[in-house]
Amino acid sequence: MFKDTGISHTKNFISDDIKDSLNEEIDELSKNYLINGLTRASTWINHNLCYINDPIVNFNSVNLLEIIFKAHQELVKVNLNNYTLSFIRVFIEKKNSAPNAKIHTDNKPGIIRVLIYLKGGDKDNGNLNYIKGTHNSVYKQTIHKNGSAFVNPDELDLEDKITSMDTKEGDLILFDINGLHSKNPVKKERRVIYLEFHDGKSDNKMGKVILDNSKFTKNIMKNLDFLLSNNNTSHKDYENIKYQHHLPPQTPLRIFNYYFKIFCKLIVNRIKGKIK
Repeated sequence: MFKDTGISHTKNFISDDIKDSLNEEIDELSKNYLINGLTRASTWINHNLCYINDPIVNFNSVNLLEIIFKAHQELVKVNLNNYTLSFIRVFIEKKNSAPNAKIHTDNKPGIIRVLIYLKGGDKDNGNLNYIKGTHNSVYKQTIHKNGSAFVNPDELDLEDKITSMDTKEGDLILFDINGLHSKNPVKKERRVIYLEFHDGKSDNKMGKVILDNSKFTKNIMKNLDFLLSNNNTSHKDYENIKYQHHLPPQTPLRIFNYYFKIFCKLIVNRIKGKIK
């Protein structure tokens, strides 16, 4: 049971048709880059790591809200009630561009993470390691700058209790991020819908999620609890969305080439306009 292990695995959570549609749209969006108001685009952190911007808004082939609601139902099945969507990200990772972390706890009780694999997620391609039953414990920690805490499983006699999750494309896993976990190296490519759900009691603030009212189907309208906190919280109680205030230092050169071509085209059109 989840309360004992801290993790749950659902095989074939999404169909091949849905997975293929999402991957096709990711291919398209990953070639669009943010520029002066163009928001149906992606952000490349480096040559092999890409985030799709505002995924609920920008995916049109599949209604992501329906997938998120279905994922929330997986929480309900394991008696994780009253959890609210607090974060979403869809990303591409190639060649281990987001390096595999050591075994760690995210140090955030009350938050459940959901991973839906669109590509990869199998052995030696970004699958998760988890030490079952560690989610309710407190550990001697080496705090990392992002708030997570590295733990040496040898010192706790837990090395032989690490489970490498046997996940495939289309699978879903949900896990308590206070439990000890790590990501295995990505040797090829991993694409993930990455969600977090908040219990409303955690000391960590709820995250803000950008929604799209056109995606509110009758089914979603009847089941809004997964989007709305039951607590009487003010918008000031939510964590602000983190925006980039500068270019990522490892921005790929092709992004600059893209901007340069657009700039040159604009200049040429303006010159032609004046000549006329």
